[in-house]
Amino acid sequence: MIGSAVAYAVARRGHAVTLVERFAVGNDRGSSHGPSRIIRLTYQSTDYIALARASLGAWHEVAEAAGERLIVPCGGVDFGPPDATYMNEMRSAMRLSGVPYEEVDRDQIVARYPQLTPPDDATGFFQPDYAMLTADRCVASLAAGARAAGAVVREGERVLGVRPSGGGVLVDTDHGTIAGSSVVLAAGSWVGPLLRDLGLALPLAVLREQLAFFEPADRASFAPGRFPLVLQRFAGSTTLGSIFPLLGSPDGVKMMIDRIGPQIDPDDPPCGVDDVIQQRLLESTFGSVRGLTGRVNAIVQCRYTMAPDEDFILDRHPEHQQIVVASACSGHGFKFAPVLGDVLADLATGRQPTWDIARFRLDRPALKGRWEAHRG
Repeated sequence: MIGSAVAYAVARRGHAVTLVERFAVGNDRGSSHGPSRIIRLTYQSTDYIALARASLGAWHEVAEAAGERLIVPCGGVDFGPPDATYMNEMRSAMRLSGVPYEEVDRDQIVARYPQLTPPDDATGFFQPDYAMLTADRCVASLAAGARAAGAVVREGERVLGVRPSGGGVLVDTDHGTIAGSSVVLAAGSWVGPLLRDLGLALPLAVLREQLAFFEPADRASFAPGRFPLVLQRFAGSTTLGSIFPLLGSPDGVKMMIDRIGPQIDPDDPPCGVDDVIQQRLLESTFGSVRGLTGRVNAIVQCRYTMAPDEDFILDRHPEHQQIVVASACSGHGFKFAPVLGDVLADLATGRQPTWDIARFRLDRPALKGRWEAHRG
C-alpha cells in the first residue's frame, strides 16, 4: 500500500520509478487488503489530526483522478470506560484542532444507534467526519495512477537485498538487479529483515491479526448512514475493538479486536482460523451489537508491523541517505497513505518534507540506540 502511494507520488512529479511487489498489488499477505479501512480525525495528538485531515483531502483527489468512489461517509462513535486509554487526550487534541464532536454516554449511544449495546459505564463521543475507505479500490487506484504517470510496476518479484552503490543503490531481486538513484523500503512485515542487512536492527514485531464478517438480520440497519463506524477503547491498553457498516466483499458487519494476534516471522505461511481470537471476538460481538444472526460469513487475517511506540518510521538511513526507511503500519497507517507517499517521495528525491516528521525518525527515544548497538 505505502509502496504504491510512493510510486504514485514520485511518478506524478515526473521522476522515473519502479515499484517492486513480491506478490500482486492488493495481495492478502500484508495489512491493506479487504473492503474497508477507517479514516478518522479522532487522534490523541494534534499532529496526527493534521495528517488525517490532509489525508482525507488527498484521498478525495485520488478518487477524482481515478474516477472511483473511495470514501464512504458514515460518522463514528468512540466509547469505553471513563479511564479508557487516550480518551481524554483525544478530547483535548480535538478541541485544540477544532474538530467537531459530541460527548455521549451509554444511553445517548443506544438512543442514536439501537444496534449498539455498550457497557453501562461507557462514555465517549460521536464524530461526524468518520468515513470508510474502500481499501482494495484505494490500493488499485494508487497503483493504476502510478502506472498512468509512467511508473513501472513489477509484480511477483521478490527483493533479496539492497546495496548502496556510490551515490545510488542496487536492488537485487529474484529476477535480476535494478539500479537507481534512491530506494524506499516499504516492504511491510519484510522491512525488518531487509534493514538488518543494512545495519539497522529495528524492534519491529509482526502480528497476525484476525477479523470476521457477521451476517446482519436486517441489512438496512447496518448500512452506512444508519450504522456508524465504532471504536471500542479499553483501559490500560491500546487494543481497539472496531465495528464497520456493510461495505463490499466479504459481505457482513466487519468486526475486529486488534493487537492481540500472535507474533510471527514474516515468511510464515498463511494459516487456518485462530480459534482463541475467534472466540474472544464472538464474545465481544454479542456483548456489543444486537441484530446479528450469529452466522459468520467470512474470517480474514492480516498483518500488523508494530513499532514499540506504535508510531511510523519515515526516515533516511543514517549512513546511506539514498536509502529511505518506511514502516507505516502499527495498525493505523492505511488512512495516511497519500500524504505519507508524498513525505517519502520528498525523502527519496532529496527534498525537505513539508511535514514535520520528527515523531517518525529513527533516532527517536523508542528506537534510538537499538540500531546503534547493532552497528557496534
